[in-house]
Amino acid sequence: MFLAGLTAIALTMIEPSESARAAPPAEPAIVRLGLLPGGTTSRATAINDRGVIVGHGDTTNGENHAIRWNPGGRITDLGTLPGGTYSYAYSINNRGDIVGYANTASGDDRAVRWAPDGSITDLGSLPGHTGGYAYGINDEGRVVGYAPIRSRTYHAVKWQPDGTVSDIGANSPLGSTSAAAINDHGVVVGVTYAVSPAHYHEAVTWTAAGTTAMVLPPLAGGGPRSSARGINEQGMIVGYSQSGPGSPTNYPIHAALWGPGNSAPTDLGTLPGGSDNSMANDVNAAGVIVGASATSTPGDRSAVLWRQKENGWRIVPLPQLPGGKYSEATAISNSGEVVGEASTESGQNVAVRWEK
Repeated sequence: MFLAGLTAIALTMIEPSESARAAPPAEPAIVRLGLLPGGTTSRATAINDRGVIVGHGDTTNGENHAIRWNPGGRITDLGTLPGGTYSYAYSINNRGDIVGYANTASGDDRAVRWAPDGSITDLGSLPGHTGGYAYGINDEGRVVGYAPIRSRTYHAVKWQPDGTVSDIGANSPLGSTSAAAINDHGVVVGVTYAVSPAHYHEAVTWTAAGTTAMVLPPLAGGGPRSSARGINEQGMIVGYSQSGPGSPTNYPIHAALWGPGNSAPTDLGTLPGGSDNSMANDVNAAGVIVGASATSTPGDRSAVLWRQKENGWRIVPLPQLPGGKYSEATAISNSGEVVGEASTESGQNVAVRWEK
Protein backbone atom coordinates (compact mmCIF):
# COMPACT_ATOMS: atom_id res chain seq x y z
CA MET A 1 0.00 0.00 0.00
CA PHE A 2 2.97 2.28 0.33
CA LEU A 3 6.13 2.33 -1.78
CA ALA A 4 9.11 2.79 0.51
CA GLY A 5 11.69 5.25 -0.64
CA LEU A 6 9.31 7.64 -2.41
CA THR A 7 8.35 10.90 -0.82
CA ALA A 8 6.32 14.01 -1.49
CA ILE A 9 6.91 17.11 0.59
CA ALA A 10 4.10 19.66 0.62
CA LEU A 11 4.60 23.39 0.97
CA THR A 12 4.19 24.36 4.62
CA MET A 13 3.63 27.99 5.58
CA ILE A 14 3.09 29.91 8.77
CA GLU A 15 -0.49 30.98 9.21
CA PRO A 16 -0.74 34.77 9.65
CA SER A 17 -1.75 35.80 13.14
CA GLU A 18 -5.49 36.22 13.38
CA SER A 19 -5.06 39.84 14.43
CA ALA A 20 -3.32 40.61 11.12
CA ARG A 21 -6.32 39.70 8.98
CA ALA A 22 -8.92 42.11 7.70
CA ALA A 23 -11.89 40.35 9.27
CA PRO A 24 -10.44 37.54 11.39
CA PRO A 25 -12.43 34.96 13.30
CA ALA A 26 -11.83 34.93 17.03
CA GLU A 27 -8.43 33.54 18.02
CA PRO A 28 -8.64 30.24 19.91
CA ALA A 29 -8.73 30.85 23.64
CA ILE A 30 -6.60 28.74 25.95
CA VAL A 31 -8.41 27.54 29.07
CA ARG A 32 -6.64 25.95 32.00
CA LEU A 33 -8.36 22.78 33.27
CA GLY A 34 -8.69 21.97 36.95
CA LEU A 35 -6.26 20.01 39.10
CA LEU A 36 -6.93 17.18 41.51
CA PRO A 37 -7.11 18.24 45.18
CA GLY A 38 -3.57 18.94 46.36
CA GLY A 39 -2.15 18.41 42.87
CA THR A 40 0.15 20.74 40.96
CA THR A 41 0.44 19.21 37.47
CA SER A 42 -1.82 17.55 34.91
CA ARG A 43 -2.04 16.58 31.23
CA ALA A 44 -5.04 16.17 28.93
CA THR A 45 -4.57 13.30 26.50
CA ALA A 46 -7.89 12.88 24.65
CA ILE A 47 -11.31 14.45 23.99
CA ASN A 48 -14.46 12.93 22.50
CA ASP A 49 -17.12 14.57 20.35
CA ARG A 50 -19.24 15.32 23.42
CA GLY A 51 -16.50 17.49 24.88
CA VAL A 52 -15.46 15.03 27.62
CA ILE A 53 -11.70 15.21 28.25
CA VAL A 54 -9.43 12.65 29.89
CA GLY A 55 -5.86 12.64 31.08
CA HIS A 56 -3.99 12.40 34.35
CA GLY A 57 -2.61 14.53 37.14
CA ASP A 58 -0.75 14.29 40.41
CA THR A 59 -2.38 14.02 43.82
CA THR A 60 -1.40 15.26 47.25
CA ASN A 61 0.96 12.32 47.75
CA GLY A 62 2.63 12.85 44.37
CA GLU A 63 1.13 9.82 42.60
CA ASN A 64 -0.65 10.29 39.27
CA HIS A 65 -4.33 9.43 38.88
CA ALA A 66 -6.42 9.21 35.74
CA ILE A 67 -8.75 12.21 35.34
CA ARG A 68 -11.98 12.99 33.52
CA TRP A 69 -13.19 16.55 32.91
CA ASN A 70 -16.82 17.00 31.81
CA PRO A 71 -17.68 19.63 29.14
CA GLY A 72 -18.31 22.16 31.89
CA GLY A 73 -14.88 21.57 33.40
CA ARG A 74 -15.92 19.51 36.44
CA ILE A 75 -13.06 17.18 37.36
CA THR A 76 -13.35 13.53 38.43
CA ASP A 77 -10.58 11.40 39.90
CA LEU A 78 -11.00 8.02 38.17
CA GLY A 79 -9.00 6.28 40.85
CA THR A 80 -6.92 3.12 40.66
CA LEU A 81 -7.23 -0.65 40.75
CA PRO A 82 -7.80 -2.08 44.26
CA GLY A 83 -4.60 -1.66 46.24
CA GLY A 84 -2.92 0.28 43.45
CA THR A 85 -1.39 3.73 43.76
CA TYR A 86 -1.42 5.26 40.26
CA SER A 87 -3.34 5.31 36.98
CA TYR A 88 -3.24 7.07 33.59
CA ALA A 89 -6.00 7.66 31.01
CA TYR A 90 -5.08 7.98 27.32
CA SER A 91 -8.19 7.63 25.17
CA ILE A 92 -11.97 8.06 25.29
CA ASN A 93 -14.64 7.08 22.77
CA ASN A 94 -17.97 8.76 22.07
CA ARG A 95 -19.78 6.36 24.40
CA GLY A 96 -17.64 7.58 27.29
CA ASP A 97 -15.47 4.49 27.68
CA ILE A 98 -11.93 5.40 28.77
CA VAL A 99 -8.75 3.33 28.57
CA GLY A 100 -5.27 3.57 30.02
CA TYR A 101 -3.33 1.66 32.62
CA ALA A 102 -3.01 1.33 36.39
CA ASN A 103 -0.85 -0.60 38.81
CA THR A 104 -2.01 -3.37 41.11
CA ALA A 105 -1.30 -3.95 44.77
CA SER A 106 1.57 -6.24 43.72
CA GLY A 107 3.07 -3.52 41.52
CA ASP A 108 2.15 -4.84 38.05
CA ASP A 109 1.00 -2.37 35.40
CA ARG A 110 -2.31 -3.46 33.87
CA ALA A 111 -4.33 -2.21 30.90
CA VAL A 112 -7.67 -0.91 32.20
CA ARG A 113 -10.97 0.48 31.00
CA TRP A 114 -13.24 2.87 32.86
CA ALA A 115 -16.97 2.72 32.10
CA PRO A 116 -18.96 5.98 31.80
CA ASP A 117 -20.01 5.54 35.44
CA GLY A 118 -16.34 5.53 36.49
CA SER A 119 -16.04 1.85 37.35
CA ILE A 120 -12.67 0.34 36.46
CA THR A 121 -12.01 -3.04 34.76
CA ASP A 122 -8.69 -4.85 34.45
CA LEU A 123 -8.44 -5.86 30.77
CA GLY A 124 -5.93 -8.61 31.46
CA SER A 125 -2.96 -9.54 29.32
CA LEU A 126 -1.83 -12.13 26.80
CA PRO A 127 -1.86 -15.75 28.02
CA GLY A 128 1.18 -16.40 30.18
CA HIS A 129 1.84 -12.70 30.78
CA THR A 130 0.71 -10.23 33.40
CA GLY A 131 1.36 -6.67 32.25
CA GLY A 132 -0.41 -4.44 29.76
CA TYR A 133 -0.94 -0.85 28.62
CA ALA A 134 -3.95 0.50 26.71
CA TYR A 135 -3.63 3.64 24.55
CA GLY A 136 -6.53 3.68 22.09
CA ILE A 137 -10.23 2.77 21.93
CA ASN A 138 -12.76 3.13 19.12
CA ASP A 139 -16.52 3.57 19.26
CA GLU A 140 -17.01 -0.20 18.85
CA GLY A 141 -15.12 -0.72 22.11
CA ARG A 142 -12.01 -2.26 20.57
CA VAL A 143 -8.88 -1.36 22.53
CA VAL A 144 -5.21 -1.35 21.50
CA GLY A 145 -1.93 -0.99 23.34
CA TYR A 146 0.94 -3.32 24.16
CA ALA A 147 2.11 -5.99 26.58
CA PRO A 148 5.58 -6.96 27.86
CA ILE A 149 6.61 -10.35 26.45
CA ARG A 150 10.07 -10.80 27.93
CA SER A 151 13.02 -8.63 28.76
CA ARG A 152 13.40 -5.85 26.16
CA THR A 153 10.55 -7.23 24.01
CA TYR A 154 6.99 -5.89 23.76
CA HIS A 155 4.09 -6.75 21.45
CA ALA A 156 1.14 -4.70 20.26
CA VAL A 157 -2.13 -6.04 21.64
CA LYS A 158 -5.81 -5.75 20.73
CA TRP A 159 -8.70 -6.31 23.13
CA GLN A 160 -12.15 -7.06 21.66
CA PRO A 161 -15.33 -5.70 23.29
CA ASP A 162 -16.01 -9.15 24.77
CA GLY A 163 -12.63 -9.11 26.51
CA THR A 164 -10.80 -11.40 24.09
CA VAL A 165 -7.15 -10.36 23.81
CA SER A 166 -4.87 -11.08 20.86
CA ASP A 167 -1.21 -10.50 19.98
CA ILE A 168 -0.99 -8.41 16.78
CA GLY A 169 2.63 -7.45 17.23
CA ALA A 170 4.63 -10.63 16.75
CA ASN A 171 5.16 -10.13 13.02
CA SER A 172 7.21 -6.96 12.57
CA PRO A 173 10.57 -5.86 11.13
CA LEU A 174 11.97 -4.99 14.55
CA GLY A 175 11.68 -6.96 17.76
CA SER A 176 9.00 -4.94 19.54
CA THR A 177 5.74 -3.22 18.63
CA SER A 178 3.24 -0.90 20.29
CA ALA A 179 -0.20 0.23 19.11
CA ALA A 180 -1.22 3.84 19.71
CA ALA A 181 -4.64 4.31 18.11
CA ILE A 182 -7.49 2.52 16.32
CA ASN A 183 -10.26 3.99 14.15
CA ASP A 184 -13.85 2.77 13.82
CA HIS A 185 -12.91 0.68 10.78
CA GLY A 186 -10.49 -1.24 12.97
CA VAL A 187 -7.29 0.08 11.36
CA VAL A 188 -4.51 0.32 13.94
CA VAL A 189 -1.38 2.50 13.96
CA GLY A 190 1.72 2.49 16.11
CA VAL A 191 5.40 1.72 16.00
CA THR A 192 7.87 -1.14 15.68
CA TYR A 193 11.15 -0.68 17.49
CA ALA A 194 14.30 -2.25 18.83
CA VAL A 195 15.33 -1.67 22.42
CA SER A 196 18.92 -0.71 21.63
CA PRO A 197 21.36 2.22 21.88
CA ALA A 198 20.51 3.17 18.27
CA HIS A 199 16.86 3.90 19.19
CA TYR A 200 15.56 2.55 15.89
CA HIS A 201 11.78 2.82 15.53
CA GLU A 202 9.46 2.89 12.52
CA ALA A 203 5.84 3.93 12.04
CA VAL A 204 3.55 1.01 11.25
CA THR A 205 -0.10 0.20 10.59
CA TRP A 206 -2.23 -2.92 10.83
CA THR A 207 -5.33 -3.73 8.79
CA ALA A 208 -8.55 -4.36 10.70
CA ALA A 209 -8.00 -8.10 10.87
CA GLY A 210 -4.23 -8.03 10.42
CA THR A 211 -1.51 -9.36 12.67
CA THR A 212 1.43 -8.16 10.57
CA ALA A 213 2.83 -4.67 11.11
CA MET A 214 3.28 -2.84 7.80
CA VAL A 215 6.01 -0.21 7.86
CA LEU A 216 5.09 3.26 6.63
CA PRO A 217 7.67 4.97 4.38
CA PRO A 218 9.97 7.62 5.89
CA LEU A 219 10.45 11.20 4.79
CA ALA A 220 12.99 11.75 2.03
CA GLY A 221 16.51 12.17 3.34
CA GLY A 222 15.54 11.01 6.78
CA GLY A 223 16.70 8.13 8.91
CA PRO A 224 15.19 4.97 10.45
CA ARG A 225 13.11 6.71 13.10
CA SER A 226 9.40 7.47 12.82
CA SER A 227 6.19 6.93 14.75
CA ALA A 228 2.47 6.82 13.91
CA ARG A 229 0.40 8.38 16.69
CA GLY A 230 -3.11 9.04 15.37
CA ILE A 231 -5.60 8.05 12.65
CA ASN A 232 -9.02 9.36 11.56
CA GLU A 233 -11.96 7.59 9.95
CA GLN A 234 -10.74 8.53 6.45
CA GLY A 235 -7.48 6.68 7.06
CA MET A 236 -5.22 9.74 7.46
CA ILE A 237 -2.32 8.71 9.69
CA VAL A 238 -0.21 11.28 11.55
CA GLY A 239 2.95 11.17 13.61
CA TYR A 240 6.54 12.10 12.93
CA SER A 241 9.52 10.99 10.86
CA GLN A 242 13.23 11.68 11.02
CA SER A 243 13.86 14.46 8.50
CA GLY A 244 17.64 14.37 8.25
CA PRO A 245 20.83 12.72 9.54
CA GLY A 246 21.69 12.78 13.23
CA SER A 247 22.96 10.78 16.17
CA PRO A 248 20.68 8.26 17.92
CA THR A 249 19.79 10.74 20.65
CA ASN A 250 19.94 13.96 18.62
CA TYR A 251 18.22 13.84 15.25
CA PRO A 252 15.73 16.18 13.51
CA ILE A 253 12.09 15.09 13.29
CA HIS A 254 9.17 16.60 11.39
CA ALA A 255 5.46 16.04 11.79
CA ALA A 256 4.34 13.68 9.02
CA LEU A 257 1.08 12.70 7.33
CA TRP A 258 0.56 9.36 5.63
CA GLY A 259 -2.51 9.88 3.44
CA PRO A 260 -4.72 7.03 2.20
CA GLY A 261 -3.80 6.05 -1.32
CA ASN A 262 -0.59 8.11 -1.30
CA SER A 263 2.72 6.40 -1.95
CA ALA A 264 4.71 8.73 0.30
CA PRO A 265 4.30 10.83 3.45
CA THR A 266 3.81 14.58 3.54
CA ASP A 267 6.29 16.66 5.51
CA LEU A 268 4.18 19.05 7.61
CA GLY A 269 7.18 21.15 8.55
CA THR A 270 7.91 23.28 11.60
CA LEU A 271 7.34 26.80 12.85
CA PRO A 272 9.64 29.27 11.04
CA GLY A 273 12.81 30.09 12.93
CA GLY A 274 12.55 27.15 15.29
CA SER A 275 14.83 24.15 15.54
CA ASP A 276 14.22 21.18 13.28
CA ASN A 277 11.62 19.53 15.49
CA SER A 278 7.85 18.98 15.29
CA MET A 279 5.40 16.13 15.77
CA ALA A 280 1.74 15.44 15.03
CA ASN A 281 -0.39 13.66 17.61
CA ASP A 282 -3.95 13.52 16.27
CA VAL A 283 -6.18 14.28 13.27
CA ASN A 284 -9.94 14.80 13.17
CA ALA A 285 -12.56 13.94 10.54
CA ALA A 286 -12.06 17.30 8.80
CA GLY A 287 -8.34 16.58 8.39
CA VAL A 288 -7.16 19.16 10.93
CA ILE A 289 -3.95 17.93 12.57
CA VAL A 290 -2.60 18.90 16.00
CA GLY A 291 0.75 18.52 17.70
CA ALA A 292 3.72 20.67 18.68
CA SER A 293 6.68 22.45 17.14
CA ALA A 294 9.85 24.09 18.39
CA THR A 295 9.70 27.89 18.33
CA SER A 296 12.27 30.55 17.49
CA THR A 297 13.23 30.69 21.18
CA PRO A 298 15.71 27.88 21.96
CA GLY A 299 14.20 25.30 24.27
CA ASP A 300 10.62 26.55 23.88
CA ARG A 301 7.82 24.57 22.25
CA SER A 302 4.37 25.57 21.03
CA ALA A 303 1.17 23.64 20.46
CA VAL A 304 0.20 23.91 16.80
CA LEU A 305 -2.38 22.79 14.32
CA TRP A 306 -2.07 22.20 10.60
CA ARG A 307 -4.81 23.03 8.06
CA GLN A 308 -4.70 22.08 4.40
CA LYS A 309 -5.05 24.99 1.98
CA GLU A 310 -5.07 25.11 -1.82
CA ASN A 311 -1.32 25.72 -1.92
CA GLY A 312 -0.20 23.41 0.87
CA TRP A 313 -0.42 22.89 4.60
CA ARG A 314 -0.42 25.90 6.93
CA ILE A 315 0.92 25.64 10.46
CA VAL A 316 -0.90 27.64 13.13
CA PRO A 317 0.64 28.29 16.57
CA LEU A 318 -1.86 28.06 19.42
CA PRO A 319 -1.81 30.45 22.39
CA GLN A 320 0.37 29.77 25.43
CA LEU A 321 -0.69 30.34 29.02
CA PRO A 322 0.43 33.77 30.32
CA GLY A 323 4.16 33.60 30.94
CA GLY A 324 4.39 30.03 29.69
CA LYS A 325 7.09 28.74 27.36
CA TYR A 326 5.89 25.23 26.54
CA SER A 327 2.70 23.70 25.18
CA GLU A 328 1.65 20.60 23.26
CA ALA A 329 -1.66 19.72 21.60
CA THR A 330 -2.39 16.05 22.12
CA ALA A 331 -5.88 15.57 20.66
CA ILE A 332 -8.63 17.24 18.62
CA SER A 333 -12.36 16.47 18.49
CA ASN A 334 -14.38 16.42 15.28
CA SER A 335 -15.89 19.75 16.32
CA GLY A 336 -12.40 21.26 16.47
CA GLU A 337 -11.79 21.48 20.23
CA VAL A 338 -8.12 20.91 21.03
CA VAL A 339 -6.63 19.67 24.31
CA GLY A 340 -3.16 19.10 25.68
CA GLU A 341 -0.85 20.65 28.21
CA ALA A 342 0.94 23.95 28.70
CA SER A 343 3.40 25.42 31.16
CA THR A 344 2.53 28.16 33.61
CA GLU A 345 4.68 31.17 34.40
CA SER A 346 6.16 29.21 37.29
CA GLY A 347 7.05 26.29 35.00
CA GLN A 348 4.37 23.78 36.00
CA ASN A 349 2.73 21.78 33.20
CA VAL A 350 -1.07 21.71 33.40
CA ALA A 351 -3.91 20.35 31.27
CA VAL A 352 -5.49 22.87 28.92
CA ARG A 353 -8.20 23.20 26.29
CA TRP A 354 -8.13 25.52 23.28
CA GLU A 355 -11.64 26.76 22.47
CA LYS A 356 -12.71 28.13 19.12
